[in-house]
Amino acid sequence: TLCRYTDMQPIQWRSSRVAIAAGAVALLIILGLVFRSPTARIARRDTMSDYPGAHEYQQHGPLAIRSDGSPHFAYRPPPIPPFEMAKELKGNGFFVRLSDSISLDRNVTDARHEMCARVQFDLEALPRTSVVFVFFNEALSTLLRSIHSVLNRTPPQLLEEIILVDDGSTHDWLHETLEEHVAMLPKTRLIRLPVRSGLVVARLTGAKAAKAQTFTILDSHIEVQPGWLEPLMQRIAHDRTHVLMPMIDGVNQETFQPMPGGIGCSLGFLWNLIEHSIPIQQQDQRLRTTPIDAVRSPTMAGGLFTADKEFFFSIGGYDTQFGFWGTENLEFSFRLWQCGGVLECMPCSRVYHIFRKGGHAYSLPGGHVAKNKMRTARIWMDEYAFIVEAALGNPKGDFGSLDEMKALRERLQCKSFDWFLKNVYPEGVITDITDVRGIGELRNPSSSRCVDTYHNAHWDQPVGVYGCHGQGGSQTWMWMGKTHEIRPIENLELCLSSQLTMTSCEHRDNLAWEHTANKELRNTHTGQCVTITESGSMAMQDCQAKSSQVWELPQRNPQAESAS
Repeated sequence: TLCRYTDMQPIQWRSSRVAIAAGAVALLIILGLVFRSPTARIARRDTMSDYPGAHEYQQHGPLAIRSDGSPHFAYRPPPIPPFEMAKELKGNGFFVRLSDSISLDRNVTDARHEMCARVQFDLEALPRTSVVFVFFNEALSTLLRSIHSVLNRTPPQLLEEIILVDDGSTHDWLHETLEEHVAMLPKTRLIRLPVRSGLVVARLTGAKAAKAQTFTILDSHIEVQPGWLEPLMQRIAHDRTHVLMPMIDGVNQETFQPMPGGIGCSLGFLWNLIEHSIPIQQQDQRLRTTPIDAVRSPTMAGGLFTADKEFFFSIGGYDTQFGFWGTENLEFSFRLWQCGGVLECMPCSRVYHIFRKGGHAYSLPGGHVAKNKMRTARIWMDEYAFIVEAALGNPKGDFGSLDEMKALRERLQCKSFDWFLKNVYPEGVITDITDVRGIGELRNPSSSRCVDTYHNAHWDQPVGVYGCHGQGGSQTWMWMGKTHEIRPIENLELCLSSQLTMTSCEHRDNLAWEHTANKELRNTHTGQCVTITESGSMAMQDCQAKSSQVWELPQRNPQAESAS
């Protein structure tokens, strides 16, 4: 049967409409691909199959191999003993000649909990990261081994790039030799700062240059372990306000043997603004159901962490007026918590790190660490800042303008430091301003002598008495209100014991002191009082309310008095 023209017309019109609609959709798709932001673009991710020779332990294939099959790095023969180890450690804080003989691609002990290997990840669904290494005059072998370990043990789907930021290095091997090596590595680029600018500027340079949604800061003398990145990306994918740390293990500085077990997953701080390891707090442990769950931590070690790039800069990045190095980890930890973020450690993400011993690869300009600590105290620690200032000896100097960071705090409506202590670090030694009764001298007025550490504030070292000099330091003590301890300001991890030694403040029962109505300093465990003997030394004797047992304790805390 033949169809008439009039019968076909509606069919042709419908076909035309379909064609027009299809064309419009196609055009929109093309325009979308052209004009969408790079981060929104959907593209096939690279996998191990894209790298010839790749396998589980070299996920980006063999690295830095010359055309003749030889490695680019010129290995040294193993050093022959005996060694003058103090001399070997002096330049870098680790045995560089031994490092130069060890493979850049060596396998390391997988120290993860056995449950970690059973966790499955959808690599295509996780965010990618830009790994940032900052270095200054680093030993070449440790720097390259750090880079190789990331390339070897990171799934290609998750690694956007590696950014090396050279903070003005002067060693020859970090110029042409390094550039040649980097040119032979996938996904790796080098940024050189024209002059040495310090850790904060260098890290900010790397973070700003990062192409990925997240960036990961690593030290330049580390080796990542298998499966190190996946837990970090999994956690941050769920909440970009989380800043995440790997668990840090050690590498022996003399033998380069990996040493599982390092600083742990939970860190607090001492009041001279140094981070230190603490047990997982009870409130944080209650949030966990397995040994591999995330651990909330009050502070970070600083050298290794992952952050969402947009969130990091939305809360101010780093304080750009910081000096070359030091305390940036605590300043950022306080700001993160007080301004709405969360700091966590992922136990299945583990990284080996060389903690320097007996030497340093570089020097620092004087006064920068004190400046950084004072800025941190005055911007973020509110009425508790006086404790830090006393612990530092009340340093004077130009600490830079605080206005910009205080304006940031106001704009973000950040919480108080009192909130931080009570909600984030409730198991710290100080959680309320009244916990510090005073800071100052322990003076015997009849002799004008003060309890003195002799600048030897170390574990189980004795204390003595010396003429009061009013210069702080070895004669400055913190008198605790809640625990009734007396701590030397030079080392706030130690407490004065009934043996008149400075000992660890943990798990001891002879560290509490009472200032009696007769102004005696009586140990509550032994019942005896601190006494200046006829020979002018110090001893514990029965309390007799005599002048040699009278002590003026540190001045009262004005903040505590106003609170009461």
